[in-house]
Amino acid sequence: MGRCKITVLRTLYLKDLAESYPPYEKGPCGLLKEGDVFYTGGPHGIDMPEGFCPPAWQSIAAYAHVLAAGGRVYNRDEVHVASCPDGVRPVIFRMEACGDSE
Repeated sequence: MGRCKITVLRTLYLKDLAESYPPYEKGPCGLLKEGDVFYTGGPHGIDMPEGFCPPAWQSIAAYAHVLAAGGRVYNRDEVHVASCPDGVRPVIFRMEACGDSE
């Protein structure tokens, strides 16, 4: 079975929302940075990558499982773009299937 490669495309900060709905830390996500690359792990290639944000993982895990198994999300290409659930400091991910050798 394959794995899923997850690349952080963007980390955003919506200041107006943060000010309207406190308390939020100022600035984008402090855990994930643009350009970070993660690979799913485990014997089936679907375990959360080490150092990944747990709430973000909960939001994208189903897509990672489909891609790692060689499927397509919404019958599109083998690449999917998804985001974490934080509406004030969202992180945007590129997700794609990859082999065990990557």
